[in-house]
Amino acid sequence: METTTSVNPPRKSLKKPLLIAGAAAVVVLGGLGTAYAKFDLFKSPKTIYLQSEAESMLKFSSDISKAYGEYEDYMKPYLEKPVHSTTELSDITVDAALTDPQAQKVLELLKSAKIVVQSNIDEQKNQQQGNLEVHLKDKKLATMEFFLNDTQLGFRLPEFYSKYGYMDLKDRDVFKEKFGQELPKRFLTYRDLMKAVQISQDEVKSVLAPYALIYADSIQDSQVTLNKGVSFSEEGFQENAREITVTFTQEEAKALATKLAEKAKADEKLFDLIYTRYHNVATLLADSGYKVEEISKEEFKKNYEQSFDNLLKEIKDSATDSKEQLKMVVLVDGDHQILSRKLMFTGNDNKQEQPFFSSITYQKGADSLYRYALHNPEDPADGEVSYAFKATEQNGKTNGKLSLLVKNNEQPTFDLTSTIESVKEGQKSSGKYDFALVMADKYNQPMALNGNITFSETKTDNGRDSDSSVKVNFDNPLPDMPKGFSLKLKSKQEFGKALEIPAMTADNSVNLANLTEEQMMEIQQEAGTAAQKFMMENAELVQQFMQP
Repeated sequence: METTTSVNPPRKSLKKPLLIAGAAAVVVLGGLGTAYAKFDLFKSPKTIYLQSEAESMLKFSSDISKAYGEYEDYMKPYLEKPVHSTTELSDITVDAALTDPQAQKVLELLKSAKIVVQSNIDEQKNQQQGNLEVHLKDKKLATMEFFLNDTQLGFRLPEFYSKYGYMDLKDRDVFKEKFGQELPKRFLTYRDLMKAVQISQDEVKSVLAPYALIYADSIQDSQVTLNKGVSFSEEGFQENAREITVTFTQEEAKALATKLAEKAKADEKLFDLIYTRYHNVATLLADSGYKVEEISKEEFKKNYEQSFDNLLKEIKDSATDSKEQLKMVVLVDGDHQILSRKLMFTGNDNKQEQPFFSSITYQKGADSLYRYALHNPEDPADGEVSYAFKATEQNGKTNGKLSLLVKNNEQPTFDLTSTIESVKEGQKSSGKYDFALVMADKYNQPMALNGNITFSETKTDNGRDSDSSVKVNFDNPLPDMPKGFSLKLKSKQEFGKALEIPAMTADNSVNLANLTEEQMMEIQQEAGTAAQKFMMENAELVQQFMQP
């Protein structure tokens, strides 16, 4: 009997293929979702615009935080440690064809002169001390020593008088009685003021966020149009973009301005942000002995609310019968970054372009371009204030161009352009700035100059060393004016080197608040004798100026 065995092939498990297929589907759908998000296939022009504003603001905030962090890192040693610095100014050359022999001698002496400033600063203790030396032909000619702390300011000319002359703010009542001069209780520092007005980034975001929401909620779909396939092209940089236009009629602009003003009037966070800084500065000034009339918080609040009441009344009384619109045109790239922005009025026929603000913020890879400009909306060609910076940064090398323009009545009152070349290698940075400047004088006549600045800075274990040179040439100078000048600057900074301000005693100082006639006579006698000695030791120099 033959037995037939029925063999069923084993059933393959579907679990693994299904998992693979599911994973593939997730990847595909996720990719499609990313593509849809990137290309905005299902988004309205309004949504694309608001997302672009949000993304651009986040990037701007990140860039500001990064720049401020780098600034803090650079400044940290100066704020936390005593700093000793030596600065030398030398090789002062003036290019001038002078007919006066005495003036020519001055220029020759100036070329052999060197000014050396020794400075010691301790920001933690609010102390400064140092001296200024004048050298001529490799010989120290004269010195001025100085010091400053919370309440004292003193100086000394050791070649002419051996003691310090100083003023102590603790003697402010004596100064007021003798000289009628009102002095503070202490000297304020930049650090004091910055501490009084500083605002954290989170605090700013918290205050401004509601206003961004009001703006976003006020925009209607009908106000926003989108034009695809537009090209951003500025100064050799090109990028595919979309053009988004947002328009406001007079009524829409009026409604938005009213909402923002009403919100600001009732905004306790905004009020506290402003009032706290005002109170901090007023308290700092009062505690330091400066005259200040601080108004109460209630009075400040009353003035604050009244300013917005006045603004709301102006908005309410403004006419809305004009057909002129406010138009904003932005170019946006595929990553929702705003590349350029232009704000303009359209005129009553809505066919004109009267720009009053424009900006470009382009950054791709090693290339960047930033430009900001304010225009006269009545006549954009008549008035302008603009700033622009273009750079390529790669492998530690930066090549760029900077410009700053202030124009009035079609004529530049200030026009600065500069090309920048810099290199950073390890702890050393070096570079060169070529610049040209045109300024208008009080008679609206242009004065032009050009030149260059070279620099190098090396970071050491406990400080920084730097060298720089400056050269300036005047375009078409008057016959009695120099053609240009040049100089060199050398600086060495050491962190952590403690400074000591000498204690003021009767043996080494004179208190200017209590200066007696006897002390005045002593000063005159010693200074007179020292002046004669100075002239004898520098007889050759004195004779040069006495000879015709």
